[in-house]
Amino acid sequence: MADPSPYQQHVDYLLGRSPELAGLIVDHTQAAMRASGADTMLATDRSLLFQVAEAVQTHRVAFQNALTRHIQQAIEGQSQAGNGGQRLDAVLNLDELTLVDEDQAEQEIEVSRTVQLIDLTAEWELRELQAFTSTLQGGTRLKPQDNPFRPAVYGKALSAAARELPLSANERNFLLRMSGKVLAEQLKQFYAQACERLRQQGLRPMAYQAPVTPRRTPPQSSVNVTQPGALESLLDKLPASLQQRPGASGVPTPNAGDANALTFQTLIDSQPTYRQTAKPRTYTEEQVGHLLSRLFAQMHQDLEVQPAVRHMIDQLQPAVMRVASQDPQVLRSDQHPAWRLINQLASYASGYDDANHAELSAFLQFAQGRIQQLVPPPGPTMAQLEATLTEMQGFIDEQARQQIQAAPKAIAHMQEADLRLSLRPVLRQQVEQQIGGTRIKTSIQDFLLGPWVDVLTNLMASEASSEDEIQAMMACVDDLLHSLQRPRNLQEREALRQALPDLINRLKRGMAHIAWPMAQQEAILDELMRIHGHHLVATPKPDKPQAEPTPAELVAQMREEMNSAHRAKARSARQAQLVDTNLGSLPTVPMAYGEDLPHARQTSAPQTPAEWAESLHKGMWCKLFLQGHWTTAHLLWTSSNRQFFMFTSERAGGMHSLTRRALERLRAEGLATNLEDRSLMQRAVDSMLQDLDD
Repeated sequence: MADPSPYQQHVDYLLGRSPELAGLIVDHTQAAMRASGADTMLATDRSLLFQVAEAVQTHRVAFQNALTRHIQQAIEGQSQAGNGGQRLDAVLNLDELTLVDEDQAEQEIEVSRTVQLIDLTAEWELRELQAFTSTLQGGTRLKPQDNPFRPAVYGKALSAAARELPLSANERNFLLRMSGKVLAEQLKQFYAQACERLRQQGLRPMAYQAPVTPRRTPPQSSVNVTQPGALESLLDKLPASLQQRPGASGVPTPNAGDANALTFQTLIDSQPTYRQTAKPRTYTEEQVGHLLSRLFAQMHQDLEVQPAVRHMIDQLQPAVMRVASQDPQVLRSDQHPAWRLINQLASYASGYDDANHAELSAFLQFAQGRIQQLVPPPGPTMAQLEATLTEMQGFIDEQARQQIQAAPKAIAHMQEADLRLSLRPVLRQQVEQQIGGTRIKTSIQDFLLGPWVDVLTNLMASEASSEDEIQAMMACVDDLLHSLQRPRNLQEREALRQALPDLINRLKRGMAHIAWPMAQQEAILDELMRIHGHHLVATPKPDKPQAEPTPAELVAQMREEMNSAHRAKARSARQAQLVDTNLGSLPTVPMAYGEDLPHARQTSAPQTPAEWAESLHKGMWCKLFLQGHWTTAHLLWTSSNRQFFMFTSERAGGMHSLTRRALERLRAEGLATNLEDRSLMQRAVDSMLQDLDD
């Protein structure tokens, strides 16, 4: 058997120290809680401190063992991935996707805080260990992800171990705050000791080089390209020499002189709001050409643009300049097809870190063929640009459709869950109306408005439910309410006796459908049995001879009869409505959202997490903190009511499904954002203005 490589020996040594490290973390966490000064803490924190300290002391061994286990499992998985193996956190079966809900989002937030604390505390020790790791792996570049002992591994392990203790969410967060600081200090020493051991073995770390950024992303300027006329206004910001002396820019001046001047008088005349306030403005083709040349030069220098896309944009430059000489709208709106095409090219390709990714390569190959058709003069026409945009969006949508087809069950489950969210408030309101003023015990009312609404919701949202079963379960509400009324005569008592077996059977089927806990099922059935048993054994009181009613009693009797008829009519209407209820009649499909419309865009940045989630649309790229790492994710699918989102990325099997609340929670903590905060066009304008200011 071959001896393990130096890298594997390094991993095995540090992996073997996991129990020691876990023990130190638990010991120092307990010490930190004892020394935290309970007399100076708020009452809430003081209560949490006592409860957490008691739980850790009681389950100390289990906590340490869990922490050791999670550390070792994570490191072994990362080490295998570094040697070409499968990542431990990879999801191989896309139909078994784990839905990231609010609870999972809270875990990601816990991990992110711990990771940030470690990064700040052990920055230099971590950097040196990463350099040693790259040397051991024979790498030529320093890549932090190649280090299996990076902070995210320990942050996730600590969070997972804390969740095995019998703690509430607040208590667990308190424990992670205390133990996170301890973990950061212990890893600082752990990393330093690991580096010293490697240094004593004669190894030298790879030289750390600060990343060279030839051109930083410029600060956002005051010019918002989404505003009408924003690009045109840039002509006034060109150097004064160019505005006064044609030809100063180095762009050939047209031989036709004033005849080839680009006038915007026609555009102004066509806009009623400008007709009285705006003055005719005339610019030469040289000025327009100079402006466009500057913008394209800035795009070419933008490091966020993929090299292949940069080449295509360079190819488009003469075509766009030809269009600008004939169409004033090029400088009037960033929604001109030429700019939308360029922004779409750059935006879609920017989501791929690997320039050789199969999907990116296919997209670039497709796009290059379409760009070639636009380059030859005298084109392109508006129709050609619009057609190219449509074809490219169709190609992107087809790529997304193929990826979604890999997870049909996951999509079906999220669609069903989305439908349940829409149905539940409607059905609860309907059950409330059925109960009306009927006097029933609180426990039974809570059952009907809670678990039984869940039964109806699940049945109606599931494609496997038959129409007969749905109607039978929905009729249970009125049938149960009727059974709780005391019989007035022997005939009603006998009817109740005959109806109860079917009613109870339907109730049992419904509770089993939602897997309601057996103890709670038995409790509600026992409550109903007591009421029904009393009704069945009690002797109905015989009717007393009626005395002649007084005039006042006659009026009251007539009113009661009218009210009874009205209630019976309302009940019949409800029954008819229940029988006719179907999925198509419920408000499950809202009107289209603005960002789902072609070429829609936000004119201002969303301010709240809810607004940001609402601004997401299929095809856009986001940065999400998932599984302890930042990942670039492509939004493939949203449910009808925008309560569930599916992303694809190069991490964890390629798919992530999140609830809207989880996304909003991550956004609130700064763990979810757009990949591009500004379009390529906006960045080009910002950098051009920065150059002019300089």
